[in-house]
Amino acid sequence: MNEIALTWTIPTETTDGAAFGHRGQTKICRAIDQPSIKQASQCNAIATLATPRNEKSANALTYVTPENAGANDYATYAVEVENDRGRSAGLSNQVQVPTAVVSTLNGTPAPQLTGDAVLVTANITARNEALQQTVQLRRSEKDAPQESVVARRPLQSPHDQAANVELRDETFSWEKKYSYRVVITASARMPDGNTVEFDGSASVPFEVVTHDVFPPAVPTGVQAVFSGQFAGQQPSIDLTWNPDLDRDQAGYFVYRRLASEQTPTKLNSQPVSPPAYTDKAIQPGNTYLYSVSAVDERGNESKRSEEASESVPK
Repeated sequence: MNEIALTWTIPTETTDGAAFGHRGQTKICRAIDQPSIKQASQCNAIATLATPRNEKSANALTYVTPENAGANDYATYAVEVENDRGRSAGLSNQVQVPTAVVSTLNGTPAPQLTGDAVLVTANITARNEALQQTVQLRRSEKDAPQESVVARRPLQSPHDQAANVELRDETFSWEKKYSYRVVITASARMPDGNTVEFDGSASVPFEVVTHDVFPPAVPTGVQAVFSGQFAGQQPSIDLTWNPDLDRDQAGYFVYRRLASEQTPTKLNSQPVSPPAYTDKAIQPGNTYLYSVSAVDERGNESKRSEEASESVPK
């Protein structure tokens, strides 16, 4: 990107306190690699615009030529608002803006939805190793259009070589439509000692619908233990397994079959939350085989675990 966006407020009064109603032109002044523009007579006007009649502010895009885009180059900007007789109160406040060229995004980034992240792969040609540059993934929603940075990583690709950079958004919510952009930012130190961070190359927005079709991980470590050998205790088989750590975990289904059966039966119609289950519907002399599946909040169910067996004494 070789654009610099400027925004400024328009005076509402003249120097003698009268309402500023006779608006004339606005000059945009720029100095390259100079810390300040000393006075209005030294204004190098790169553009002259008609001052809006009824607006409180104005803006303009300016452009940087390649010869002013080195790692240490910067521009100092000011505006001068005149009345319709060509008179002004002088220059506005002045701002310093880095003009260094940054790395280039090649094409549109490629998004991929997984069970735990939105993965975005951007192809970037690295430029200007003297600058500290960062690749950011920015996200917005329809009802909240302001962007937020959801992933970032330093740009460390070889100079003048194209390479893929992967960014991960792990903070999204399911069943939403998001708009993403990949933006390369850079930071440069100005002559006044301040470090300025600025946006460089940016992708066009692209949409991702986070529709969940991903089942949780298959439970592991299923164990079955018979209890009830003491008088007065109801016989049962107690099941335990390792908890599933998926963030949208809803619970587990428990399946059982006899050793002589091929197809297991689901024992609970609603998911159980803890990684444990007690089966009291057992008969003496039978051997039971148990497996467990995990289910998420949208009903995606994993495959069943490996079976654990336990026998009930006669």
